[in-house]
Amino acid sequence: MALEGYKQKRHFDTTPEPRPRLGKAHRRPLFVVQEHHASRLHYDLRLEADGVLKSWAVPKQPSLNPAVKRLAVQVEDHPLEYANFSGEIPAGQYGAGLVHIWDKGTYENLLARQPQPQSIAEGINAGHLEVHLHGRKLKGNFALIRMTGRAQKASWLLIKMQDAEARPDPVAAESTTTASMPQPVRTRPAVPRAHASSQPPATLTFTHQDKVMFPEVGITKGDVLRLYERIAPRLLPHLRDRPITVERFPEGLTGTEAPHFWQKNMPAYYPAWIPRATLPSEDGQLVTYALVNNTATLLYLVNQNALTFHPWLSRLQHLNQPDFVIFDLDPGAAPFADTVVVAKQLHTLLEDEKVASCLKTSGKTGLHIMVPWRHAEGYDAARDWAMGMALRLVAALPDVATVERHKTGRQQKVYVDVLQNARGHHAVPPYVLRAVPQATVSTPLVWAELTSTLEPRRYTLKTIFRRLARQKTDPMAPLLAC
Repeated sequence: MALEGYKQKRHFDTTPEPRPRLGKAHRRPLFVVQEHHASRLHYDLRLEADGVLKSWAVPKQPSLNPAVKRLAVQVEDHPLEYANFSGEIPAGQYGAGLVHIWDKGTYENLLARQPQPQSIAEGINAGHLEVHLHGRKLKGNFALIRMTGRAQKASWLLIKMQDAEARPDPVAAESTTTASMPQPVRTRPAVPRAHASSQPPATLTFTHQDKVMFPEVGITKGDVLRLYERIAPRLLPHLRDRPITVERFPEGLTGTEAPHFWQKNMPAYYPAWIPRATLPSEDGQLVTYALVNNTATLLYLVNQNALTFHPWLSRLQHLNQPDFVIFDLDPGAAPFADTVVVAKQLHTLLEDEKVASCLKTSGKTGLHIMVPWRHAEGYDAARDWAMGMALRLVAALPDVATVERHKTGRQQKVYVDVLQNARGHHAVPPYVLRAVPQATVSTPLVWAELTSTLEPRRYTLKTIFRRLARQKTDPMAPLLAC
C-alpha cells in the first residue's frame, strides 16, 4: 500500500492529520511546502503523483538562488489531503509541532516533455526530477537530484535552475564575494560535440565562504576557492579538454553521513558559458560533461562545493587514445614504506625500458606513477602494456606487490592497479585537493624524494604553496608534452 509507512507512524484518534486515503488526481498536479515546527524547524516539500504526495523534508528554507543547494531528505508518501493541512500535531505524536502552509500551487513535470518521457515515479527511481513550480514564493524550474555514495538513498538536493525566476538569496548575498577573474586562456580549436555558447564572465560571485569544509583543520570554502584560484595555472593544463567527473561535498567533510556524490552529467542549470561535451556512455545514454578549460569554470564548480576533479586520461581530440598510463600504487593494509619500495622498483623497470615517468602522491594513502603514452594504439594497448609492466614488478617483488583486485586476496601487499587505463575511466590529476580530513593535495614529487622518510600527509592546502615556490620546474611537465 502506497501510504502504509504514513499509516504506521500515526495514531489517527489523536493526531488531526488526514487519514491515509488515496486521492483523485487533479487536472494540474499540486505542490505544497509546509513549514513544520517540529523538534527542529524544517520545510516539507510535497509533489502530487499517483494519488499521493511524494514528500521530502528540507532542513533549510527553499531558495530561488541557483547557487544555493538545499538538502532534501525523502520521507514517506502523504495523502493528497495533506496539501491542505495546517495545525498542531500533539506532543508525543510523530512530527509533533505546528504545521502551516508556507507555499502552495501547481507544478509541471519537465521531464515528461523529453523525447523519452519520464513520470514523477520514474524520476524518483532514477534519482532525478525537474519540475516547474507555480507558487506564490517558489516559481520556475527546480531540480531534485538524489545523492550517491551514502548508506541510504533518501538524501537529495533541491536546486533552483537558471531561468527568469532565479533570484539572489538576500541572506546569501550578504556573505558573497565578487572576485575579478582573469581572461580565459585560448584553448585548442573546438571539436564536434564540444561547445560553450558564451564567454565566461569577468567576475564570479562566491557564496558561503565561511562554511567549514574540513572541520579537523579549520579550512573553509573560501580557503578552498583561494587554493584553486592560485593553483589554476598548474592544474588547468591537466584538465583542459578532458571530460570531468567532480566529487562534491555540499556540507563539507562533516562525518560519514555528510552528503557526498559524484557528478558526471552537467546539470541543465549550469551557465551557458561553461564548456561542455556530450558523449555516449557505455550503456548508450548521453552524458554531458563539463570541460574545465579556464579558471572561471574551475571556480564555478568549486563554488558548487566540488573538492576534487577527476579527468579522463584522453582529450576530446583523441578520446580513444590516452595521453598517459597510470600505475596506482595502493598500500591498503601494507605499510607505506612498502609502497616506496614498489615505486622504486617500478621506476627502475621503466628506466631500463628507457621510458620517462612522473611521480606524485595520490593525496590519500598511495602513490601514482604516470607515464606519457606516445603510441598510436589506444586504451587496450596501453592497458596491456601497463599490465605487462605490473606483472614484471610483481615477479621482482613477490612478497611486497600484487595485482590481485580483491582486497581479501592481497595478503597485506601493495596493490598495483592498472585497470583505470580504460576509456571513460578517470584519474586523479596533480594539484587537486582530496576529500580527506587533513585537506591533502595530490602533489608531484621528484624521484630523489622517494625515500623512507617520505610523508605524503605533509602536502596539504596549507603547505602546498611554500613547496611550489621553491620549485624551479614542474615535475609533471613530461605529461604535458604529449
